[in-house]
Amino acid sequence: MVEMVKMNGKMIVGTSSYQMDEDEEGYAAVSEWSENSKLRWFTTGFLHVLSYLLVFLTAPISFIFVLRKIPEYERAVVLGSTLEMASVRGPGLIFVLPFLEKIRRIDTRTKVFEVPPQQILSTDSVTLTVDAVIYYRVHDPVRAAIRVQDYNQSVRSLAASTLGSILGTYKLSALLSHREEIAKTVLSTFKHACDPWGITVERVEVKNLCVAREMVKSMAVEAQAFRNANGLVIMQKGEGKCLEKIRAAADEMQSCPTSLVLKYLQVLNNISREKNHTIVLPIPSILLNHFSKPSS
Repeated sequence: MVEMVKMNGKMIVGTSSYQMDEDEEGYAAVSEWSENSKLRWFTTGFLHVLSYLLVFLTAPISFIFVLRKIPEYERAVVLGSTLEMASVRGPGLIFVLPFLEKIRRIDTRTKVFEVPPQQILSTDSVTLTVDAVIYYRVHDPVRAAIRVQDYNQSVRSLAASTLGSILGTYKLSALLSHREEIAKTVLSTFKHACDPWGITVERVEVKNLCVAREMVKSMAVEAQAFRNANGLVIMQKGEGKCLEKIRAAADEMQSCPTSLVLKYLQVLNNISREKNHTIVLPIPSILLNHFSKPSS
């Protein structure tokens, strides 16, 4: 906005910036000159009178052109040619002034768009082919009519370009195990981007995640090596726990010699059940020492 300031008898021209309100950004706001101009109001009123006279003089033939039927699932955005604000009419039978007003039909039903399959590269360098489904609808017909030329094409182009950039920030394991959280993130991004157009995104579903064929074999080898490593770790943990149990049992038997004899008899009983031909009997060293001593 240009400002002129008089200082010391001189005119100084400067510029100042201001932030437009949301309503001024969203709609074709009437300028200050046009709003306060008497010529504008006189011209607008004169054209309206001529339009109504033309309709009444040519009635009922003119009713065919000025009456429009709007279905329940549509809204008519009336765009005036004399600097009036855009307005919404319908559903039902609406009246449109000839030569001064024109309408644009906006479908308010929920629409489905299938994002075509596209290749992305995850953060762990895995090539994926991903596709998704987006459900959206118009919640503000005026914004959808005046903000974008074709809101359907705008939403679809945004979905095709944004989906790959969002999913490319995750690892393959996260894409497979956290689909719901990722879908919520994509939904929030789409809502924030489409709200200025009067579009609300109701749902986003990531359908398929396909790994490239050249990556399947290498991933299978990596998964097999990971499983083998986990198996060895589990086996070592089991052996450690078993040794701890054996050591605890040995300490308990050492404190009570009778338990050692009972364990010895239990082992002999187990060996006899297996019908073995050879039985090895451990002899206590005390007996050997007794027989090895010379007789007195």
